[in-house]
Amino acid sequence: MNRELSSRWTFFHKVVFPTIWIGGFASGTAAMFLSPDAWNLNPQLREVRWIFLLALIVGAAFIYWSGIRMKKVWLAQNSLVISNYLEEITVPLQQVERVSGSILMTPELVWVHFRRPTIFGKHIIFMPKLRLLGGFSQHPVVEELRQLIKEANRRI
Repeated sequence: MNRELSSRWTFFHKVVFPTIWIGGFASGTAAMFLSPDAWNLNPQLREVRWIFLLALIVGAAFIYWSGIRMKKVWLAQNSLVISNYLEEITVPLQQVERVSGSILMTPELVWVHFRRPTIFGKHIIFMPKLRLLGGFSQHPVVEELRQLIKEANRRI
């Protein structure tokens, strides 16, 4: 009984969007510094490039925090199968300490915290399947995982 918990859009948010956004913004920002005359920036507007550099740093940090770290997650028997597209691990539900989810965030995110570190660290994030009009509450998969974890811990 394998069931995918993460969205089909995970690869886009983890790889495609960050590559395009960071690559494009970095290229434009670098060009502003390397050849400001080509941008026809008058001397007063040349300082705008520092704002672009700051936006690049802040934007890249946010994209890393909310997207690049995402994992693909499946529910299999009494375990979570977790992949970063290069490596895959299986973590028993008894090893999950807690689960939480974002509110008012797009894309929605779910955090899974483990009792012991895994090769992916002490916690992972994943993007659950998309839902309409769901921003004012945590994704239903958060409560579903909490219940499954409770049941798994009762069986110990």
